[in-house]
Amino acid sequence: MALKQILIYLLIVVTYNLQGQRMAVMGAMDEEIELLKSSLKNKKEIEKNGVTFFTGKINSKKVVLLKAGIGKVNAAYSTAILLANFKVDGLIFTGVAGGLHPDIVPGDIVISDKLVQYDFGELVNGKFETWPTRNLTKKNEKNPLYIEVDSSLFQKSKKIAENIDLQPLNGNTPKFYIGTIATGDTFVSDPEKAKELYSNFNAIATEMEGAAIAQLCTMADLPFIIIRSCSDNANSQAHTDYFKFVKVAAINSAQMVIELLEQ
Repeated sequence: MALKQILIYLLIVVTYNLQGQRMAVMGAMDEEIELLKSSLKNKKEIEKNGVTFFTGKINSKKVVLLKAGIGKVNAAYSTAILLANFKVDGLIFTGVAGGLHPDIVPGDIVISDKLVQYDFGELVNGKFETWPTRNLTKKNEKNPLYIEVDSSLFQKSKKIAENIDLQPLNGNTPKFYIGTIATGDTFVSDPEKAKELYSNFNAIATEMEGAAIAQLCTMADLPFIIIRSCSDNANSQAHTDYFKFVKVAAINSAQMVIELLEQ
């Protein structure tokens, strides 16, 4: 085969593989995927085992979009159903969270570099010891206590954060923070608990799904990242702030995802 023919063949193969790639995009609630759903071209709706999936393209990227449901169990179940029914090359989780870092205000964006399940462990004499989860695909070996996100998606997210324009929230232009997200089956609206999570885990945000998805993706060797927009500060005003800011916060997080898909 001549060199020119080889080069043409390789170009066709690479182009086909790139076009064939599909990313999964998840949010826990309707508000978190609404902008993404409205951005889908050639949208098709498919239901599998109680989970509704939307396939199509966002700009030029093939995606499968779904609402995971609130909490670690729903998130893990939805991820399992996704992986059982669709071939995807990576997963992006979008949505809102409670900010824990002292400087974070509603509207700020958290790009996770790692995640931890803060409520999985053992309670002894009033003290809680956090345990690492187990990887069933590797003979029940322990996962890292802090599960790291995919390095490529992480670096691309950081690059996007340098240039993207997001909607102001409560008069503040969103800032970007990078760090640990703490996941547990609790909507934190208590300043003491918020301080505890920040102190014990160096976590800068808390939510209810991310680390469970991280565990499933780790077992499936699927690249993933969690991007969250803070709707509150996980304090005594969290409920009020959440309902006040959740819509714009979710839109900003989804806008980050759209930019990331283009990369």
